Amino acid sequence: MSQQWSKVAHVKAARQTRGHTCHWPGCPEQVPPAMWGCAPHWFKLPSALRDRIWLAYRPGQESDMRPSETYLEAAEAVQEWIRQQTGMET
Repeated sequence: MSQQWSKVAHVKAARQTRGHTCHWPGCPEQVPPAMWGCAPHWFKLPSALRDRIWLAYRPGQESDMRPSETYLEAAEAVQEWIRQQTGMET
């Protein structure tokens, strides 16, 4: 199985193992820790930002709590985009 497909399988199989809300500011929706956020907010993001998050995501980082610097930079870019688009504080 390719690395890409194993990542897809990992995220699709992810379950709610602990409290974890969507990363969109103020969204209370619970999502599995392997997911960035709820579907409506995920798809509000430009595809380039979704791609950055996806490429930087490493299966298991939600369990060992050790996301890469690249993932953290992508996540910050997303929050900056949200601030610019909505005026929301993140």
